Amino acid sequence: MTPRKSFVLILNGRSGGSSAADEGAELLRERGCEFSIVLSGSPEETLKTIREAGDVAGIVIGGGDGTISLALPALIERGLPLGILPLGTANDFARSIGVADMKAACDAIAQGALRSVDLGVANERPFLNVIALGLPAQAARELTAERKRRFGMFAALAAAPSIARRRHVFTLNATIDGDTVRARCEAALLGAGRYVGGFPIAYEDLDDGKLHLTVCRALTVSEALSLALSALFRRLPQDDRILERAAAAMKLETAVPMDVAIDGDICAKTPVDVRILASKLRVFAPVNTR
Repeated sequence: MTPRKSFVLILNGRSGGSSAADEGAELLRERGCEFSIVLSGSPEETLKTIREAGDVAGIVIGGGDGTISLALPALIERGLPLGILPLGTANDFARSIGVADMKAACDAIAQGALRSVDLGVANERPFLNVIALGLPAQAARELTAERKRRFGMFAALAAAPSIARRRHVFTLNATIDGDTVRARCEAALLGAGRYVGGFPIAYEDLDDGKLHLTVCRALTVSEALSLALSALFRRLPQDDRILERAAAAMKLETAVPMDVAIDGDICAKTPVDVRILASKLRVFAPVNTR
């Protein structure tokens, strides 16, 4: 008889008992998984729970990118595999590894389907998906918990007028492999994952050992609308509006300190040193997401 797999399931204290969280827990039970449930009230409690977890098959976190990102220091320390119940708004990391669907997520956990993925580190904080400057950072500031609760996946559209009013051009200096790339731009994304806000930012695999920089140069209003439509249809144009680079480490600087969003959380300012942690995190994910 196959032994049942035991996990620690960590849920946000506010999401515990929600229909989506209950669905995930039930699907895991149906698939033969045993778990203890911890309703966490803070990132500190989540970190403590992971650090004190005993001999378990893995840690399952119910939440979105921000919740998972804040748990990374303890996950790295313990080296425990991570399972995800996709309970966030955009679920960028879950999309990247192919578990944005609750059934697919629970199947991967129950089957023990593991793969290793890269993480980024920005000013010594590990991250899952992306750090952002300019418009994406402003969007992160505008996408409050209340907006996300009220509008769900349409929260970005609801915040768009406010974000547009604050758009401005800045000069980015990116040091890459000893050379400096300079660009006048409105947005910069430096990612280890594939998505930001549900939109693709890189098409390479998650274990290529590289960070991927995407810079959107200063645009006219019509160019901005055209680029937005291209992103909507998953096709970034290959022209001089977009600058792309890849490397294992980069430094991003601006003339004056600017907000930096790390996995959707404004928690740093430029300059920011970023490096890759190759194949650092083991995740439960379908093998066909490679």
